[in-house]
Amino acid sequence: AETYPEVYLSLATILAEEGQMEEAFAYLEEIEPDSNWYVASLLVKADLYQMEGLADVAREKLVEAARLSDDPIIQLGLAEIDLELERYQEAIQEYAQLDNREILEATGISTYQRIGFAYANLGKFEAAVPFLEKALEIEFDDQIAYELATLLSDQEEFQKALIYYKQIDTLSPDFEGYEYGYALALQAENDREKALGIAKQGIQKNPFDAQLKLLASQLSYELHQPEQAEAYLLEAKEVADDLEEIALRLTTLYLEQERFDQVLAWQNEEVETVVTRWNIARALAALEKTEEAVSAYQELYEDLKDNPEFLEAYVYLLREAGDVTKAREVANQYLAIVPDDVQMQTLYDSL
Repeated sequence: AETYPEVYLSLATILAEEGQMEEAFAYLEEIEPDSNWYVASLLVKADLYQMEGLADVAREKLVEAARLSDDPIIQLGLAEIDLELERYQEAIQEYAQLDNREILEATGISTYQRIGFAYANLGKFEAAVPFLEKALEIEFDDQIAYELATLLSDQEEFQKALIYYKQIDTLSPDFEGYEYGYALALQAENDREKALGIAKQGIQKNPFDAQLKLLASQLSYELHQPEQAEAYLLEAKEVADDLEEIALRLTTLYLEQERFDQVLAWQNEEVETVVTRWNIARALAALEKTEEAVSAYQELYEDLKDNPEFLEAYVYLLREAGDVTKAREVANQYLAIVPDDVQMQTLYDSL
């Protein structure tokens, strides 16, 4: 084996596959730095350390290998591990030294995509976009198109984002989960009907996507289809992990439609969102459950004492409950925020 160090490499690889890491490393250590196989041994070591979850140590081996060899695949390995270790600046420099087409043909990896991804993770979105666009020009890839569309949407460049969402929709309609972002971008461009169509398409593919159902409900509401808006909320309620958003929207919808009893059905749930709890308090007041309503408003007071709409409703409720002292106190607070409300001033003077 001293004459044939490649035998050590083969043995190390076999042992590693069988989980005998210590023995594998022992064979690799037998290959001396002056051997023609030393760089290959460093690469195998890097692989083994990577398998063991020791990416930092794997990187050290790749750095040494890259110093000893100008093989672009080694440089790529180093860039990939730097990307994984979130050493984005180093990764960008390493990818930039490689020929994108050559690497793409050899490995299927686009260095442009990787550079774009690294820039995005550094928060340098404007630098990221052209690299992702270049990657897509060379070869369509649904993941890259999605990264680009998401990035552009985050920068509120919805028209450009829609170009890439449309590409995914046309060329790769089985791509997982693009419909939510696509529908949001369409909504931002006020194309609500198309947005709702895309949301429905996503729901058909994944009936357990509560986020999409919430969006479909919102779009239905904006399109003046309250029954459909409610139906999607009730469907979302069945699959969502967190009911807070659903409770808020359903109680708001029921309150608008004066379906006060259905608002109160949420009293038994432990809702935390302040506006949802206020919706319940308003429903209690509307159903003339004055004592319960006053108690609910009192609980909400600390959270909403700077909200004039809340204070105004609270004043009228307190007056109805006969608590004139408290009503005057809250009316005074309201007038400090809205001093030109003549009606409230008159009420305050009459209390």
